[in-house]
Amino acid sequence: MQVAGWGGAPLVSDGSVVLNVTVTNPTAPGYVTVWPNDGSGSPTVSNLNFVAGQTVPNRVTVKLGPTGWINIMVAGGDAEVIADLAGWFTNASLASGTGSGFSGLTPARILDTRYGVGAAQAPVWAGQTISIAVAGQGGLPAMSSTVPPPPTGAVLNITVTNSTAASYLTVWPNGSTQPLASDLNWTAGLTVPNLVVVRLSADGKIAIYNAAGCTDVVADVVGWYG
Repeated sequence: MQVAGWGGAPLVSDGSVVLNVTVTNPTAPGYVTVWPNDGSGSPTVSNLNFVAGQTVPNRVTVKLGPTGWINIMVAGGDAEVIADLAGWFTNASLASGTGSGFSGLTPARILDTRYGVGAAQAPVWAGQTISIAVAGQGGLPAMSSTVPPPPTGAVLNITVTNSTAASYLTVWPNGSTQPLASDLNWTAGLTVPNLVVVRLSADGKIAIYNAAGCTDVVADVVGWYG
């Protein structure tokens, strides 16, 4: 699959991309492996594991091959594969690069709709979007901070629980147009987490959308870019 040049990623091969990879409609238990399209064979690792009939995502960081392509292999039956681009990394040789340094944190809970942490004490309903503050929470600097600089993006572990229907979450900068992408997929009754890398809005917030049924949402921040 070609990644360089898509979804805002630059037309260069010297770097890596952050993808949310989802499988759906698998016919048997199996796994997905993602690696650079550089002529090497498939590595003996998995990026995503599933059972028959499951829809499940995982966040994947993968180096690009010399032509800007990656390989995706499904082992163990057939499955549909979806890949959503969340960001990219390059080295300092790219003049247009505008990267930020990453700062890790002791994980801190900034949202739990079961108990009214970070949002109302109520599940997120079908078609509902909630916005939550990330900057200034859980150890992140505020948007008014100068040292350290304000955060431009965040890394969070987002979990759904008490779900009533199969659905998905989309996470994006608050105030921007909702993207046609998913960050977390599940079937009714499951408790499912996924790592999310998301840019923050100018006010330091993110938006979270639930597509179907209702579900409680938990978000733990683990780091930030700035």
